[in-house]
Amino acid sequence: MNLNNVFTKETLFISVIDDDAIIRDMLIRILKVMVFDHFELDIETFEDGLQFFESKRLEENGIHFLILDGVMPVMDGIEILQKVKKIKNGRNIYVLMLTARKRETDIERALKLGADDYITKPFSIKELQARIERLIKRMK
Repeated sequence: MNLNNVFTKETLFISVIDDDAIIRDMLIRILKVMVFDHFELDIETFEDGLQFFESKRLEENGIHFLILDGVMPVMDGIEILQKVKKIKNGRNIYVLMLTARKRETDIERALKLGADDYITKPFSIKELQARIERLIKRMK
């Protein structure tokens, strides 16, 4: 039995897409302290959807977890969500909306388009951590 394979963790590609540098930095700090049995986290941040898609990040083979801001100047979170869910391997892409859009219709639309969770700003850091952990644990 090869013990190296027993301890190999799958890479989880986490992309934080938010135009607010403070939110991006805070999310990186939260994510870097999280430890998962099955995943090694590969975390990158992007200022907007255009920068994210131009990076070809989704071409990385594996499971992707996106944390999307709803309101951004170039391409908002809903536009990113719609584009991501049209991709063939969209089933390996999980999305958490983290946005100031609080209207019931905005939340309903994002969930119907395939968002896995929706958190409104301002948010509790402890609740955000718990929701991220819950989503990631469900992926394996």
